[in-house]
Amino acid sequence: MSDMYTARVGLQRRAISTELSTKTATPPPNAGSSGHGYDNASILTRVSHIVDFLKKSQRPCTADEIRMHIPDFEDNGPEFQHLSSNAKVTYDQRTNAFAYKPEFDIRTPEELVKYLRNIPDHGGLDVKKLSDSYLNNVSQVIAELRQKRHILAITDKDNRPRYIFYNCKVLENEVGEEIRSSWTRLVVPEEPELGREMRRAGLQPTKVEEHEVQEQTDVKKPKKAARKTRITNTHLEDIDLTKDFVPEGK
Repeated sequence: MSDMYTARVGLQRRAISTELSTKTATPPPNAGSSGHGYDNASILTRVSHIVDFLKKSQRPCTADEIRMHIPDFEDNGPEFQHLSSNAKVTYDQRTNAFAYKPEFDIRTPEELVKYLRNIPDHGGLDVKKLSDSYLNNVSQVIAELRQKRHILAITDKDNRPRYIFYNCKVLENEVGEEIRSSWTRLVVPEEPELGREMRRAGLQPTKVEEHEVQEQTDVKKPKKAARKTRITNTHLEDIDLTKDFVPEGK
């Protein structure tokens, strides 16, 4: 009996030891994820949704406001940490608020005109870049500003604006009707008559240098050098081989 009892106790101890080792080696259900069981991919997706929400809000939003739209958003949680280091988001520690940071902080048509006016040397702006701004209905805003002649635009073949510029109206001068009529009546002579008309008006035509166009000639192959034949039969130098041989005495 003692041997059977000892064997039974040994088996029980081995079973308990195996069960404990299995429980210790098994990771918890939420290991490698946030406190709510989100994996890294899900966390990045939630961060993207939060950034879109901040962009549409067009103002700083507190953690409580974000939590109303993005469930399980926790202070100092993984999403919080991602937002704090995001280049497109600013964080105010004093108010615990996040805000979207666009490339162009433009919200109204007036602000767009002001921005274009302040570009050095009256440079232009790529319309595509306005997608990263707070300005809504970019195409409609540009169309209205062009109609009011507040801005100028370079368009593509479909008349869609590609680059826009501030319309510096200081450069716009009113032209009198007399000058308009003279400009309309002015006819530019044809090229053969242009020089004669200029001399008649006391103007000296500009000299144009004529460059002769060299015709392409066929590329000739270099001639092969004549092959020199070396005469080795020196004993025949005094004999004319072009004449028939005539024996002596005949």
